[in-house]
Amino acid sequence: MDAALVGLPFSGKTSTVQALTAGRSSASDSRGENIGVVKLPDERLVKLAAMVSAKKVTPLEFRLHDLPPLFQKGGPGAEAYESLTRSDVLIHVIRAFERDDFPHPKGSVDPMRDLREFESELLLGDLAIIERRLEKLDMKVRSAKPGEREQGEREQKLLLSLKAHLDEGRRLSDEVTDEEEQKALAGFGLLSLKPSLILINIGEAQLEEAEKIEAEWTERAGSATTGVAVLCSKLEAELAELPPEESREFRTEMGAAEGMVVRVLERASDLLGQVTFFTIGEQESRAWTVRRGASALQAAGRIHTDIERGFIRAEVIGWDELLEFGGHVEAKKKGKLRTEGKTYVVQEGDVINVLFNV
Repeated sequence: MDAALVGLPFSGKTSTVQALTAGRSSASDSRGENIGVVKLPDERLVKLAAMVSAKKVTPLEFRLHDLPPLFQKGGPGAEAYESLTRSDVLIHVIRAFERDDFPHPKGSVDPMRDLREFESELLLGDLAIIERRLEKLDMKVRSAKPGEREQGEREQKLLLSLKAHLDEGRRLSDEVTDEEEQKALAGFGLLSLKPSLILINIGEAQLEEAEKIEAEWTERAGSATTGVAVLCSKLEAELAELPPEESREFRTEMGAAEGMVVRVLERASDLLGQVTFFTIGEQESRAWTVRRGASALQAAGRIHTDIERGFIRAEVIGWDELLEFGGHVEAKKKGKLRTEGKTYVVQEGDVINVLFNV
């Protein structure tokens, strides 16, 4: 999974990457972005892997791209646009902390102003893409053969509806819910079509109000495709560099809640509309994701295309049931290991063993 971190200069994006990756972000690459990889902790996978004494444990990963400011020169530069379009979710870091030695580029700290200005630029960028495509479509439709004309007219109708949403200041992620329409728009590079996590970057003096701030922002700006999380990035980045015992002591002194970093990653992951399933074995135990509603056949393809092609059936059990019985053998003896076909809908926490023949 890829997440693009965006925001104004001095919003604390780089500290956020350091906090989320426990200080293991890479140096800037030739395109001017920092990249970090973070593994998503999952106690279910840890317990399942321990049960089979797995030699290798592979949790889900987020690749975090700390991008240069996007709209300072009128739009995302080519060096940032590739990372943006390939990202699954945008993490918009918004500054809420005050620091005299770290001046805000707008002259004052106003998180809602920053959010509205960024969202406005995002929508204008998408609007420009759609308007350019509509201009080309108009000429194409007028000169097209009947069959091609109908296809072009369907695309025109879809794009005109999107243009109306953007003109009214609405993100496309909240408006385009049809899977076929999402597929049709996948190559357009529409940034407001992506889910977004608003990350309120607070200061140490605001730690006691973290839950209140998050609740207020969720009510004001949250939606089905827009999440909210609060993080004191500077503090969490510093804590990530300390030994575990010192980190816990310092956290207690500062009154910083445990699990803030994990909560940010979980919120970003939740926005993708995916479910997690596991493959458990002695050689490797691993977590995978598929979109919510995906079939066992699609889950097989997520593991390997050969497994999808040779799919016979899937053995399925919930992660907690498998732990209860202590392994596949006992679960099978008790009749709890279900046999499912290609159309079975994968559920959150399923442990799946695909039988196949190529």
